[in-house]
Amino acid sequence: MSKWQERFTQKVSVVKEASCGQFEAIATSTLEPLFEEFRKFTAQQGLAATVPVSRSGYRTYKFTMTENAYVLMSFRFASFEHCEMQGEIFVPGNDRHSLTPEHVELSSFDAGWVRRMFEQTLDSFLDAFVASLSGAAPELVKA
Repeated sequence: MSKWQERFTQKVSVVKEASCGQFEAIATSTLEPLFEEFRKFTAQQGLAATVPVSRSGYRTYKFTMTENAYVLMSFRFASFEHCEMQGEIFVPGNDRHSLTPEHVELSSFDAGWVRRMFEQTLDSFLDAFVASLSGAAPELVKA
């Protein structure tokens, strides 16, 4: 590697660290408190919520209805100025269902976006669970 390439690589590393630091600050101030809010609410509805993975640039949250019915939500630092949320739904009688990843600029990684991701993903999870039940009432799926 030339001297210029070494300097450039070091500068890129500094930018990545700063961007990941921004993700971490938002995760601490916004993502984690909102997860706690959703954890408490869903617990009242009979779901258990845990944090299986929490490391720099990455958080995974799990909401469990039964042993075989749960949803995973992973928020991760994706690039210099983006983060993403990937959801995976597991319900009885169906294969894993991956939701379309949601990408957002770090400047838009805020309480409104995070709340929307939790709400949409939990709604999709319940819709999939109800749909998997044999003889499920159609009006439940639409609710």
